[in-house]
Amino acid sequence: MRATRRTWTVTAAGLVVLLLGVVSERPLLLFAGAAVGAWLLSRQYAAYHSIRAVHSDLSVDVRPIEYHVLIEQDVRVTATVRLANPAPAPVRLSFPVPVAAVATAEDARTVDVPRGETAAATTFAWSFPTAGRYTVPPATVTVTDTDGLFAETFERGEPVTLHVDAREPQDVTVGRGGEKVASRYGEHPAGRSGTGLTPAELRQYLPGDALDRIDWKATARLHTPYVREFEAETDRQIVMVVDHRSRMTAGQPGETAFEYAREVALGFTATTEAAADPLGCWTVGDDGVTGQISPVTGAAGYAGIRDRLRQLSPTGSPALPTTDSPPGSGVLRPTVARERATRLDGDSSLFATRLSPFFEAADPYIQRLAGDPLNETIRRVRVDVRGTTWLVILTDDTDRDRLREAVRLATNDGGFALVFLTPQVLFEERGLDDIEAAYARYVDFEEFRRELDRLPRVTAFEVGPGDRLDALLAARRRAQ
Repeated sequence: MRATRRTWTVTAAGLVVLLLGVVSERPLLLFAGAAVGAWLLSRQYAAYHSIRAVHSDLSVDVRPIEYHVLIEQDVRVTATVRLANPAPAPVRLSFPVPVAAVATAEDARTVDVPRGETAAATTFAWSFPTAGRYTVPPATVTVTDTDGLFAETFERGEPVTLHVDAREPQDVTVGRGGEKVASRYGEHPAGRSGTGLTPAELRQYLPGDALDRIDWKATARLHTPYVREFEAETDRQIVMVVDHRSRMTAGQPGETAFEYAREVALGFTATTEAAADPLGCWTVGDDGVTGQISPVTGAAGYAGIRDRLRQLSPTGSPALPTTDSPPGSGVLRPTVARERATRLDGDSSLFATRLSPFFEAADPYIQRLAGDPLNETIRRVRVDVRGTTWLVILTDDTDRDRLREAVRLATNDGGFALVFLTPQVLFEERGLDDIEAAYARYVDFEEFRRELDRLPRVTAFEVGPGDRLDALLAARRRAQ
């Protein structure tokens, strides 16, 4: 229990009266000063019993509407205060803000229980800018006696734990022309013949067959050219090429084109791990290759790819200038960071010393490319990864001419390509405002996807939010 400012004021007044009584030798003043002291002691005793009663009777219940929420989501919280008996003194409760959280005004997070009352309640909100596990400390209770002379502060209530998750795509659709599809890749016979290791059957030679596939023993025995087929296995070497350039930022926070593409990449990694196929991962930013993992197998290898995918974010902002950016314009591209670091060279001021490390961070690019980053990355994958390779390309449809060229590069020398495309029309904030225009753009995208799908050894899919795609197709049907 602590004395308030009013207590010290009254105490000072009593001491002054006592001092005057001593100096003037007036018993009446001495009696008055002693009476003030006795009164303060009686009020302290009464305050002690009031505080003790509140401490014993008080219960606090803090209850969020949800305990698992998303980043930036408002969490409505109801706080209820109850006393087993009427409050013998005014009680005020203040509900703290979790570390790093944003909360409503303090008035909404404070509730008073007047003397004689037994309950009170308030409602307020929290939001959390970052993902993680947050523990909300108990409420702070302040009990003040009716005269405002003595007060006590203590905590009451159980800590509340909230789990805040990053926003992620909730309805990822992989399909063709609005129809969902599913496919898996495993280590099993493909059900088709071709080049391989396991003999399958003999057939007569046909024009165009490679000479090295002729079975000379069977040809000599049967007196006509024969070719031996082998069972083709689906145990393949796969390399994902994940585009995280700035143009992949289209969409709402947590539901951008990049985040949909990443969800597919994570799912593809899980499927490949189940099939025990070798898997590699190259990541592409605005200025070149940002990551390179050669094809690996084993739990540690697949886990490394998943970690790399989860750490990715788009490299910069589409409108990011090459000179100084205004506050809040986005992440600096490496060229801008290097330019600003150069300005600090030779500056020994405290400001420059503190700032330099932020601009001298490691360059996120492991290889800068002069041409189109996606095309040049695929070209290097074809050179660096030996053998028959399946390239899995995850990107958008912004630059279709270059993408078409990239897919053709991926299938050079007998390679295969699996292409996952995020249509811009499904991610733009106001992309569905004009249904007719949006549907026309979607049809145009679908024609491009089919064009890619018709290329030799290429399979192309669309990736996007299923709810927006369904809304687009349903609105179009209603309009017909």
